[in-house]
Amino acid sequence: MADPYLSAGRAPDSTGQSISESREAERRRIPLEVQLKVANHYKAGRPIEVTILVTNLFEATLMMNSRMLVNHPLLQGEVSFRIRGPDGKKIEIQRLITPLSLRDEDFVLLDRGQSIQRSVDLSDLYGITRKGVYRVQVSYHNEIDNASGHQHAWKGVVLSDPVEIHIE
Repeated sequence: MADPYLSAGRAPDSTGQSISESREAERRRIPLEVQLKVANHYKAGRPIEVTILVTNLFEATLMMNSRMLVNHPLLQGEVSFRIRGPDGKKIEIQRLITPLSLRDEDFVLLDRGQSIQRSVDLSDLYGITRKGVYRVQVSYHNEIDNASGHQHAWKGVVLSDPVEIHIE
């Protein structure tokens, strides 16, 4: 007869699966879409203009940080890029930006289907000059809380799908 006070060993965690399933479902319900609009080809030594588009897909209105400052992911800013060069090596931002303070006007309300956008020159920010194919992904992130009435700013991180940029 087994002693009821002795452990029979480690039992499987019945909540483990449900927590991971819940987190995966939460990721699928992120109410934002981040897109990176690029041209198919760019000329070496010329501007590499890309546009970041953040769209509310949620039924409810979202308060968004529209400043969309591009910076290193560990510094203040809402937009950061992951860029791999033709050799597969990561390309770091060359022009770090000291941000101005966020203002209340930087927070906007987006209804479902509405977007905020910003265009940037990757050759200026990242010093991209070599010919070849680059793999680019952008993230929009906001950790700053702001409130207007009962509405609070959306906080979190969303990544775009990666795209390829051809520099000739």
